[in-house]
Amino acid sequence: MTTKSSRDVGRIPARSSLEADALAIAVNLLAGRMLRLPAADRADLLELFRELDGAETREELDGVLGAMLEILEQRPMTGRRFLDLTEAPPAADSPLAAWLSTVSGRIKSLRAAAGLSQAELAERSGLPQSHISRLESGKHSPTRLTLEKLASALDRPLNELDPEAE
Repeated sequence: MTTKSSRDVGRIPARSSLEADALAIAVNLLAGRMLRLPAADRADLLELFRELDGAETREELDGVLGAMLEILEQRPMTGRRFLDLTEAPPAADSPLAAWLSTVSGRIKSLRAAAGLSQAELAERSGLPQSHISRLESGKHSPTRLTLEKLASALDRPLNELDPEAE
């Protein structure tokens, strides 16, 4: 009977120094970005991490990864930064409040007209249902990427969601 030495049991192939350094940088960058996110976005991001395990097709995986990147990058929307409005809503008479009210209402009405629940729209768009809810209630200002995903999922042109879209 041949036995292995303790040095051979459970050996993991050594990573290159460059790979180890790149992984450390990636983890630090991700952690730093996550810690700067509003609590609702962190919750959405964690939900998306769990959804990675259930992604069965490349399209599903791309949708989850795209939503994760959108949250992490906080991409600008037509000259505006993504805004979490739960703590500091815009003044009721501001242009942002008027735009947000219009866009939120259009998301909700187009979803209803398509006969979709928030969960169904979330699945089609690759966004978390909780994010759809906050968009429809005006608690979040959507990015252009989010609006593009929603327009595609609803099979509508972008300008039907965002009157400012070109």
